[in-house]
Amino acid sequence: MRLAGLHDGEWMIPDAQGRKYSYDKENEAFKELPEYGEGATVWTREVYRALFITRSVDGWQQVPNPRG
Repeated sequence: MRLAGLHDGEWMIPDAQGRKYSYDKENEAFKELPEYGEGATVWTREVYRALFITRSVDGWQQVPNPRG
């Protein structure tokens, strides 16, 4: 039996102190963004998951805030 990897997106907010917070959906990340203060940004990456392994395709990329 062969297990196929799951293709998915991952979202992260690193705050000004260097702490990182993970989210499963883009709208969740942008909803929480104001709570982390000035300097916090939203980043995303495409990942493949298989068993207990997560691999990134292109690494983290910053996402512009849709609210400006």
